Amino acid sequence: MSVLGAASDAFIASVASLYLLALEGTSIHIGLLATTEHFQKIARLFGLRIVAALGKARLMAASRISASIPVLLLIALPELDLPLAHAVLIAIGVFALREFLRQAGNTVWWPLIQDNTTGDPLGAYMARLRIRQRGAALLVPIAVGWYLGANPTAARFALPFALGIAASFLCGFWASRVSEGPLRQREEGVFGRLLYAYRLKPVWWLSVFMLVYNLLFAATYSFWVVALTDRGVSARAFVWMNSASALGQVCILSWWGRLVDRHGSRSSLSLSLCVKAALGLAWLWMPADHVWLMTWGFGIYILWGILDGGQNLARTRAMMDAVAGDHQVEGFNAIMYASALGGMIGGIGGGALLDWLARVPPVGLPFSADQAYLCVVQMALVAVYVVSRRLHGADGQPTLRSLIANRVTGESS
Repeated sequence: MSVLGAASDAFIASVASLYLLALEGTSIHIGLLATTEHFQKIARLFGLRIVAALGKARLMAASRISASIPVLLLIALPELDLPLAHAVLIAIGVFALREFLRQAGNTVWWPLIQDNTTGDPLGAYMARLRIRQRGAALLVPIAVGWYLGANPTAARFALPFALGIAASFLCGFWASRVSEGPLRQREEGVFGRLLYAYRLKPVWWLSVFMLVYNLLFAATYSFWVVALTDRGVSARAFVWMNSASALGQVCILSWWGRLVDRHGSRSSLSLSLCVKAALGLAWLWMPADHVWLMTWGFGIYILWGILDGGQNLARTRAMMDAVAGDHQVEGFNAIMYASALGGMIGGIGGGALLDWLARVPPVGLPFSADQAYLCVVQMALVAVYVVSRRLHGADGQPTLRSLIANRVTGESS
């Protein structure tokens, strides 16, 4: 189920920004798209209401199948002869509807993970699962990038979208076969259950962590495509850079999994977040030469993938530690709502700011306004590292500094 879901996203979601650019969308449209991707997590309220009636696996299956249906309009849209300004907004609406339906099913994603990993080494299991996911995210974009070419028209996206629909249908079939544990019934309403979860200190701090991280992530990563394509990177190369990111994850996920299982989430979060923040400085030195720019871009995406793999596994470990079985569904979804709020603020705020910066006259610096923006906001990930030290169980876990010191001492002896 996980691999088919990743394949569907690779065919559809990973090229969404390129599709908007093919319809002559701008930075503000990319920011709006990023915002809708996070806003749609409100669909989890709907999922919370119906999960008792459908069950976890059936809710996931219905979500994945229904999410594929709106994509048919994206295939037909280039043939409708609409004004491009209208077509871009309709496309954003379709991507938003697809994400809304997916998020209704994601209400039970982490509960299903918890149901199927109780008593197992979580880091190793999640590493195996994500290696398979990232395998799909690695191979599919290579084929899609080759097919789209350098400057694809909107009509060219029809085949990837159709294949994404097929993968989503198969994902729904496999979702119905996933094992699930019993669902505890609560008398409180949906909002009461969420408020109860936020009152739990472990859930609260992890919610703050996810809000701040996704605000900064949506305000930067979503706009890499704009910075790169504005400097001559083709659509094909950009899609392949997403494959490079997946390759970075696949190469080292097993190591991250062992680190998380042995030492908890603190050291992995410290390492991944601090290096991600430092990586923001790279935006000030984007090469002008096309060959060097491509090399630089692939290097950035590979390194980001390596770091993202570690951060995601550590975050998963922290979530499983923070959320107990007696408030499983509402606990995980309270965290995801905080994540969505941060993503919405970062997406629309970043898009508006970059759109404004594009109209600001140059001031004679060796780097452009968008480079300075990406550098500063990405370096602000240091704030997320500070919050990560308040997560549940972090006080009892070894720090990154102590692990490095022990490693050096052991090698010296």
